[in-house]
Amino acid sequence: MKILLYGVSHQTTPIEIRERYTIKEDDVPKQLTEIKAFNGVSEVVILTTCNRTEYYLYIDQTEFMHGDMLRYIGEYTGYDVSDVISTSYGKSNSDVATHIFKVATGLDSLMVGETQILSQVKFALKNAQEVATAGPILSSLFNKAVSFSKRVHTHTKIDQLSFNPSTAAVELLKLEWENLKEKRILLLGAGKMIRLAAKSLLENGAQHITVVSRNSLKAEAFAHDMNEWVQTNYHPEKLKRYVYSAEYENLPMALAGADGVIVATKASEYIVTTESIIKMQAIRSGSVKELCLIDLAVPRNVDPDLNLVKGIRIFDMDQIAVQIDHFKEEREKIIKGILADIDEAVIKFNRWYKERRAVPYIYQIRKDTMAIREKTIDSLAKKLPDLDAREMKLIDKHMQSVVNQLIKTPIQSMKEFARMNPSKDMNDALELFVRSIGLKQSEEQTEVPIEDLQLLEKEGDL
Repeated sequence: MKILLYGVSHQTTPIEIRERYTIKEDDVPKQLTEIKAFNGVSEVVILTTCNRTEYYLYIDQTEFMHGDMLRYIGEYTGYDVSDVISTSYGKSNSDVATHIFKVATGLDSLMVGETQILSQVKFALKNAQEVATAGPILSSLFNKAVSFSKRVHTHTKIDQLSFNPSTAAVELLKLEWENLKEKRILLLGAGKMIRLAAKSLLENGAQHITVVSRNSLKAEAFAHDMNEWVQTNYHPEKLKRYVYSAEYENLPMALAGADGVIVATKASEYIVTTESIIKMQAIRSGSVKELCLIDLAVPRNVDPDLNLVKGIRIFDMDQIAVQIDHFKEEREKIIKGILADIDEAVIKFNRWYKERRAVPYIYQIRKDTMAIREKTIDSLAKKLPDLDAREMKLIDKHMQSVVNQLIKTPIQSMKEFARMNPSKDMNDALELFVRSIGLKQSEEQTEVPIEDLQLLEKEGDL
């Protein structure tokens, strides 16, 4: 068995390639189910964000064919298999573990140290669990990465020295103008990233914000919520509107009145097009006023060819990170410590992963001893009918304690032998040991039910 990763990210591919790999949220369950049906695939998790698309697989090497996965990705992206190979990366086992720990912590993010990725990693696992494609291996890997990330962000200042894409967009506008108070900002979209951007704008003094969404009711509700939020948190003594909504059909008019635009929608096509800019320029009637467009969407929502239009400046996700990095030196010191902790965490995961070979035997010895215990308790109940429920419970508790002590050493030995890789010149130590204590051989073992795995974890066996 092996853990594999296929993916693309901002680290390896430019945005024009990444956007072809992007998976719509509604398509993720379908892809999870289809990939799970491939020969040799036991588990699948898909992590898709604005800066990465990654497929995590747990596979049987004797059955799984890499070509199946490469062709599948090629069909989705429209690339030939050779193009998929040249534009994506692959990792296995320990390298996958190291990678997801870095990803969940934000060390592999475009905005290093940002925390938004943590919720995306959790969401990826939740998606896979809901369609039953995430099993014990990938669930454990992702949960360990999430727990590690939470500890890092609790015990270091990494998130205080970082931006997420939304706050980075606002920082970029601040670099452009210094003071946002008199500037008019247009927000295209009404999702989480735009909400974060709106709050950051308001926190930094912006007072003229317009939100446009294809869903006009959503835009109106968004503006209302933001006005309530800023009044409650910053201006409880006065009633003032800072955020307005506009109709999507009037986008050229909204663009004409803006100094800066932040765009982040789930649309797979361009929202700001040559046509909308031509209409905007007509409304402006020859005004030389510049327009700064920040595109946080992947696939992009702003036609990149508009960079050639005089007075139009566009920043996409790849360009924002280059512009914004105030805390690089201080952050690098913290990152060194985090990387050392990741190495230690991966060692622990690898140890746990190798010990999984012993799980069927641990399950069997626990199951056999539980059966003996139950049989003994039943026998006592029949031979000593005067024992009351409290006394029987006390006897059962002590008997369980005896059983736990008796099987503790064999279980520990199984784990140690499981961590030893069998060589050509040496028989599998785990197989020899379990045979010596009368347990079944591995080929006779079946997959341990998830509820029994949970019981083993509760007992401290895993």
